[in-house]
Amino acid sequence: MLRHIVCAGLTALVLAVLPAPAAGQAPPLDGAVAVTTGSLRHDSPAFQEEAALDWHCLQAAYPRLRRMEADGQGRLWLHLADGQRVLYAAGQPAPPPRHPHGPEWDVDVRSSMRQLYVPDPERPPTPAGQSPGRRRSYALLQALYGSTARETASRVRRVSFFRQTLLLEESAARALQRVEARLAPLVAARPALRRYLKQSGGFVWRAIAGEQRLSPHAFGIALDLSPRLAPYWRWSALRPHPLQASYPTEIVTAFEAEGFIWGGKWHEYDIMHFEYRPELLCKSRLLLRRQQEAGATPASGPAPSPRP
Repeated sequence: MLRHIVCAGLTALVLAVLPAPAAGQAPPLDGAVAVTTGSLRHDSPAFQEEAALDWHCLQAAYPRLRRMEADGQGRLWLHLADGQRVLYAAGQPAPPPRHPHGPEWDVDVRSSMRQLYVPDPERPPTPAGQSPGRRRSYALLQALYGSTARETASRVRRVSFFRQTLLLEESAARALQRVEARLAPLVAARPALRRYLKQSGGFVWRAIAGEQRLSPHAFGIALDLSPRLAPYWRWSALRPHPLQASYPTEIVTAFEAEGFIWGGKWHEYDIMHFEYRPELLCKSRLLLRRQQEAGATPASGPAPSPRP
């Protein structure tokens, strides 16, 4: 439910949504998104609603974000507690990428959240251009996790996953422990799942294979599982790959419930890849909940666990 509030001459939008805070799902808003007219058409109700929903989920996912604020040039910025700011939107959203790699995959925050990531059990088709979450705001990642190998390394810690040790950023590490808690009884009941859970690396300062952009592994927010079973798109001529449909939903569902997206839902698939992007799961679940309340679409995915 959306309601408009007039305050100090500005139109603010507050999104009244889920009552209970949860991982990958935002608690009730503490404040409002201030929006002003400009080249972005901040006065557009559609833009205000999109910005409010994005801010709701960004602030819940990343508590270091303090406010969203417009400048005098029609741009909208995210401000962090340490004084950094990151561009949320500077104009129209970035157009769909024309190539599977390159600079067009590094976008502002609004564009990085614009393509809806649909949680399991849904597995939408992945035609060219359908890769929700693969476009990233590197400015936001660097502000949150560091812009150098030394900075990012200072924010990771060791975490155990089914008796395997890897390095992840602190928030992602805690989320992975909750994933294991969800999966443990399922693996006990169905031991065949264990073959999909052989970790093959978390934090490592490197570029994406075949590209110059940094991998999310460089920020400590991604891990790979069982690469011999779960391939990367550059290793196969299959489009789509059969595992995009048959990969165990129990595993995907457990990761999504704790804020990880799965690379099997991308056209440029990375089936081994799980990436901590709780803002995307928050947004998708809120939109799906709204559609369910309108009688359009059933809710997807399990209830996320309480945030620590």
